[in-house]
Amino acid sequence: MNKKTLLLMPVAALLVLSGCQEDEAASVPTPEPVDLSATEDLFAEPVKANPLTSDPNAVVVRVNGEDITRGEISQVMNMAMQQFAGRVQPQQMQQLQAQMYEQIKNDLISKKLIDAAVAKANVTVDEAKLTEVIEQIKSQPLPEGMTFDAALASQGMTLAELTENIRSEMATRQFLESKTEGVAAATEAEALEYYNANPDRFQTPEGVSASHILLGFDEGDTDETKAAKKAKLEKIRGDIIAGTISFEDAAMANSTCPSKEEGGSLGTFGKGRMVPEFEVAAFTQEIDEVGDIVETQFGYHIIKVTDRTEAGTVSFDEAKEQLLSGLSGQKKQEAVQAFIKSLRDSATIEEIAM
Repeated sequence: MNKKTLLLMPVAALLVLSGCQEDEAASVPTPEPVDLSATEDLFAEPVKANPLTSDPNAVVVRVNGEDITRGEISQVMNMAMQQFAGRVQPQQMQQLQAQMYEQIKNDLISKKLIDAAVAKANVTVDEAKLTEVIEQIKSQPLPEGMTFDAALASQGMTLAELTENIRSEMATRQFLESKTEGVAAATEAEALEYYNANPDRFQTPEGVSASHILLGFDEGDTDETKAAKKAKLEKIRGDIIAGTISFEDAAMANSTCPSKEEGGSLGTFGKGRMVPEFEVAAFTQEIDEVGDIVETQFGYHIIKVTDRTEAGTVSFDEAKEQLLSGLSGQKKQEAVQAFIKSLRDSATIEEIAM
């Protein structure tokens, strides 16, 4: 199977031209692109057989004489479904596969057409920029003891294949950008019209910036071990208040939350993002106060609030630059979508199998 499929992103992604917080969250957001808002309808009909369990070599659709097989769709499906692992029930996973099947097939059709158009245009990629991208990827942290080549091998890929994939992606982006050269940038009048038509989008909720130190509960904890953890955290809090150690250093040395690497920082969050006990403490503490110990389902915490933002409205002047950028990007996306539609309209697309 073509290794290029391994790095396939949905066509929508190509149109963009311009840890502890999750554990503490009261609810985990469902990944896009599948809408699970109507969960009551998921089981209105019996779950159908998985369309990807048949012969992986079976041709599903033929695009200008080039085949897309069930195996190619399945490979992209598996990567997409990893977003949902552990977040939805097994029965829902089956339903998601059925919902995403047509979407992924259509993405692959569009990619075939775009790849052919890029090849016909003979796009040349700047080798210096390509090398820079490869070096950026190499510089990303890896699990301890693993080399870059070993990480690639674990994905069934070599450096040469990765380089070729990135070269292809850069050529595609460059080609699609060329289809937007005549697109006018958004005007201030258009930005103001959008601002006035969408007031809810510019409301800012109350928020806090906070850090914490967590001594997490373990499965086998007893009342005694929990009491020992609480006593340890009391001592840590006392040392911080006495100035013996900074909150950040104490977090890095003691916290069991991944945020320890950032000195315990959880960034800025609004209401409804954290479990209730944590939220109440964070939103009632004074700035720079090291609060009393808070117990949640995750363990014992001490919290330090470093900033507070009141609810309000973002002014047009504050939002203007972002609006201009976003609306200009939207115009470019629409131009690219129109180009892809023209490719599909002029292509011979044969549905071979479901």
